[in-house]
Amino acid sequence: MQRAAQAWHLRVLGRTWAEIAEAVGFANDANAIRAVRRFVGKLPEPDVDETRTVWRERMEHLWGIAARDAEAGRPGAIRAGVAVAQRASALDGLDAPARYEITPAESQLEQLVQQMLARSGHVQVEEPEVLELEVLAVDDAGERG
Repeated sequence: MQRAAQAWHLRVLGRTWAEIAEAVGFANDANAIRAVRRFVGKLPEPDVDETRTVWRERMEHLWGIAARDAEAGRPGAIRAGVAVAQRASALDGLDAPARYEITPAESQLEQLVQQMLARSGHVQVEEPEVLELEVLAVDDAGERG
């Protein structure tokens, strides 16, 4: 089981199956794949979940290196750590969603409202007729002024 764990670790680091087989002592890459399949519990195929898991572990590895380098005062370590943190955050959806505010022109807004009403099955709203009235001032005695 220790060789399989070591093989998985090397895969996370980006090694090919042939390189892993040679480094860990498997007869060939197929044996390395089988050992990792048993270790991980499924065939390491390049599907979305597995790829995310691999990259998550790679970023954990890189984060550790960046943190040690930052503590040692190495140039560029903080920038590298920030880059790793940003990618890890994006991978797991931790960033707040981007928010966009769209302000359509009045004609576009009217068109959108009409489309929404049509799709919902509601009747289209007609613009009400505006009446113009004359305002007359009346004083307290009831006389027009």
